[in-house]
Amino acid sequence: MGATASPDKEGRSFAGAPVSGAPARRRKPVDLPAAAASEAFLIRIAPSDTGLFRYLLEGGDNMAMLTVLDPKKALFKLLFSPHQREDVRSFLGSMRQTVPFEVQEWPFGPCERKSD
Repeated sequence: MGATASPDKEGRSFAGAPVSGAPARRRKPVDLPAAAASEAFLIRIAPSDTGLFRYLLEGGDNMAMLTVLDPKKALFKLLFSPHQREDVRSFLGSMRQTVPFEVQEWPFGPCERKSD
């Protein structure tokens, strides 16, 4: 038998979360072909803004993965699916309102596997 949370005067449950009768909304899955390779951007940022940048990026529904190339210079490689290139660019544009950074095309092409 599980106890149900009843809202207090402010409409919050005992845990502090808002009580709502509406179910959580989920995104529809997108059916796209598998990408042959990831795409990447080179990100340059002030070292003092690194934590904030990472925090904001995590709020972007995991659409990109950040790899640290040089922590002292705050140089990062941002990996993402080529299907989401415009979404990533748009999201990065909105992040610039909070923290300044540079975005450059990744200077290297996709890695190709040699077949011997």
